[in-house]
Amino acid sequence: MTNIWYNSDEVSVFQPAVEFALNNALISCGYDGIAEVVHNPKIPNSSTIPDCAIRLKATQRFVFIVEVKRTQRDVESQRYQNQSRSYVTDFGAHWEPNYHKYFCVTNIERLVLFADRNGVPLTNCILKGNPRQHSLFNPVNHDATASIAELQATFENILPNIFNRVAPDWDNNWHLVIESFYNNYIALKNTLGYPEEVKKELTLYELFRLLAYAYLKDFYTQTGNANAAHFHNYPSNTATLPQFTNNLANNYNRIIQLDFRQIFIDHPNQGQRLFPDNFSVNYLQYFKDLIQCFVQHNSNAVADNPSPSYVFNLLTSKIYIKEELHSKGKIMSDAELSNLLATLCIDSLDATVLDPGCGDGALLDAAYDQISLLTSTANQVKTHNQILNQIDGIEIDPFLSQLSAFRLLSKNLAQVNNSTTANISIGDVFQNPRANHYDTVLMNPPFLRNDNPDAPITIADKTKMRGAITGQGLNYFVSNASQPNLYFYFTNYIWHYLRNNGKAGIILMTKFLNNKDGEHLKRFISDKVEAIISYPRKYFQEFDVTTVIVILKKGNNSANVSFVRVSDENILLNPDNLKTILALNTDTTTAGFKLRVVPRNTLIATDNWRQYLNDNKYDNFSNLNCLVNIEHHFEKVNRGNSENDGGAKLIYPTKDLASNSYFGNGSKPNENRIDIPNSLNNYIGYGIKNNDVRRNYIFEVSDLEYDLAFHFPGKADNSSNNLIPSALAGSLDLNNFYNTCNTDFGNLKWKRIINNSVNHTYSPKIIIPRADRTKHCVYFNPLNSNFTLSTNFFYCDDLKNRNPNATDEEQYKFITAFLLSAFGQIQFELNANNQEGLRKLEGFQIKKFRIPDLTQFTQAEILSVVAVFESLNVTNPDFSGDEGLTTPRRNLDLAIGNIIFPKDNLGFATAGEMVDYFELFLADLVEDRRL
Repeated sequence: MTNIWYNSDEVSVFQPAVEFALNNALISCGYDGIAEVVHNPKIPNSSTIPDCAIRLKATQRFVFIVEVKRTQRDVESQRYQNQSRSYVTDFGAHWEPNYHKYFCVTNIERLVLFADRNGVPLTNCILKGNPRQHSLFNPVNHDATASIAELQATFENILPNIFNRVAPDWDNNWHLVIESFYNNYIALKNTLGYPEEVKKELTLYELFRLLAYAYLKDFYTQTGNANAAHFHNYPSNTATLPQFTNNLANNYNRIIQLDFRQIFIDHPNQGQRLFPDNFSVNYLQYFKDLIQCFVQHNSNAVADNPSPSYVFNLLTSKIYIKEELHSKGKIMSDAELSNLLATLCIDSLDATVLDPGCGDGALLDAAYDQISLLTSTANQVKTHNQILNQIDGIEIDPFLSQLSAFRLLSKNLAQVNNSTTANISIGDVFQNPRANHYDTVLMNPPFLRNDNPDAPITIADKTKMRGAITGQGLNYFVSNASQPNLYFYFTNYIWHYLRNNGKAGIILMTKFLNNKDGEHLKRFISDKVEAIISYPRKYFQEFDVTTVIVILKKGNNSANVSFVRVSDENILLNPDNLKTILALNTDTTTAGFKLRVVPRNTLIATDNWRQYLNDNKYDNFSNLNCLVNIEHHFEKVNRGNSENDGGAKLIYPTKDLASNSYFGNGSKPNENRIDIPNSLNNYIGYGIKNNDVRRNYIFEVSDLEYDLAFHFPGKADNSSNNLIPSALAGSLDLNNFYNTCNTDFGNLKWKRIINNSVNHTYSPKIIIPRADRTKHCVYFNPLNSNFTLSTNFFYCDDLKNRNPNATDEEQYKFITAFLLSAFGQIQFELNANNQEGLRKLEGFQIKKFRIPDLTQFTQAEILSVVAVFESLNVTNPDFSGDEGLTTPRRNLDLAIGNIIFPKDNLGFATAGEMVDYFELFLADLVEDRRL
């Protein structure tokens, strides 16, 4: 007897069993003399390693790829199916000519067979008669003997087609059905006079009712299920409008008596819904056309490929436009992340589960599987209806609620009866309070910026959400954020759903860990969070967003919070691996993951929590003995402050070309302009106001001329009513100018404007933009001319603890070069606030920077870096932010790596390997920030 269960190890248990069946099939079919089964085959110069393959002995070329997974859910996953297809593509040069490119995904119980076709989607590669279903593992003793034997029989059926080079049977009636669905959807939608989003929803809702009816009708008929009696014939193609409406409405009502209420009930918006209230001859033909397609093709489609998940994937891949969903903040949950969330949060087979924005039902699907697994593992039995009764969803989009209900009900269509209910509520989660009602909340909330121009969060929405949150007695933390993302509101609100000791598993945007508004979310979860888990970016890769899993618990929280960075996606193949990692409860680093255990009482909401997920190699780098804090070498590490108290448009005036004079506005945009007489033009000098232009990395005079500034003749003189220096009170134009400004701003503010501007008119040596999105600049100023520096910049000046063998200029350039390099830019990314893709530094953050200790490097080492920096300045490239191994800073990074590596190699074999690592690390950080 072979024992296999769904939490068994994929590599040591599942793969050997599949290879055993494949080897036996090869022998049974008589192909073992010419071919062999290869475990984890490798090809030269490729990291692609399938689970197993069949290879011809004579040519060492491949003819079949087999990808092994642990659950039927994994087998149906499009991500894993695409992964298997990629192996076939990568092995193309090593594939035996004239052999079709067959591949499959299997967990022993189920197998899905494909044959690759160039230039078509994955759904067009699936072969007729799939999936192939085998016996399930015995839930009592986990015996998989029968399953393995049936898998062998399936391989024995497949292998002759491979070796006889039989053309793959791609004829797929489902494609004809879905194509008809799509064409009639577009045509019907275009007849409606509603806004685009309303048209889509109403049309999809009605046509999906037809599609679901057709699928279920043929499925139940072909499987001989008693439920087939509830399905009657479609309305006649010659039926009049009243006849058609009455017939189809009766069909739906019969199904509702069986169940499927969430799919077949009339659309909730009675005033706009198409059927039956507003059905007209303008819509009738599209319904008839689709039904005619069902009559011709649907029965064969179900016979060829009866898997509900296949139909679901085929439909959604055709209908969903990812960019449109993303613009509304909707991102469908990745199946593997859904499974991970369910495993980490559902601890009991009797747990009640809610997804408060369930979308197409991916998280609820995973919850169903987890409850089923826990039940079977405990040698207990639960019916389809019993599991469904533990799972609730809320979805505001009626069409998505249909998809979610279909997904759940089809988990076991054979057991659907008149007591079956998929508990999917159509409605607004903020109008569905259920305090202390659930053991688990799983949520992938919508990600939508407060200021999103395509779909802004309206005042009415904010008022409604605030009322719902405060109405449950919750601390409304969202009000503290200046630009709260929509997921802030959801995270705030869902807390009331949990019972004591309940868990919430939420997929959130990574950027909340280190952006400014994220401080308020972090403060809210500080006493609730149990774990934060990051994972490879390939999840949600079709969207411009990076995410983490956040696990919260209501009461009895642990003393520590676990931060896990998973770098090896194979760890995620079995969610129990994450449970094992979290159970370690001590700092642990391996090649595949890093676990950082942080005492809860040391978590500070204003800190950058992203640091706890950093790779240890960077931690080790920042602690190198050859690096020191930035203030070690500079007496001044400050922020420009010239217009901090207003008056920016006066300090940095506008030139009136007609009169060749300057003017500035008052402290507010609508205030009258303040003219600066031509006689005061000698007070107009150099300034640096904005970071909207890329200057030379080593300043030239033109870089100071881009922004001009009013240079005040001295600090405010308190003895003068208008604060003009007494010695200049006789200057009529200057005195009048001071009078105007004093009146406009008020005496106290005018005083601060003058003094801050005077105090920040000088000539510092290193200039650092405070906020940046893509330019990534650091400047060295060799000029002696004073310029007025705005609050948009930091500066470093007054060198100390010098290297006696290098000039001050060489040392300033050396530090500037380091800050501009990948090694310096990483610190900008890690220490700055992340504000919707913009990194923004505060004073306390820049003082965390680590720079080379000048005294530990030779003059030659310093000059080697300076030379590359000067060369870079000559070419003057614009760092667009496209980070990686081929940026214009590559030579600069290598120069710095070459002088750091001899002092501490950090475990790298070469300086180049060290540089590669940190350049790619920077690329990850930049991408995370922008997404």
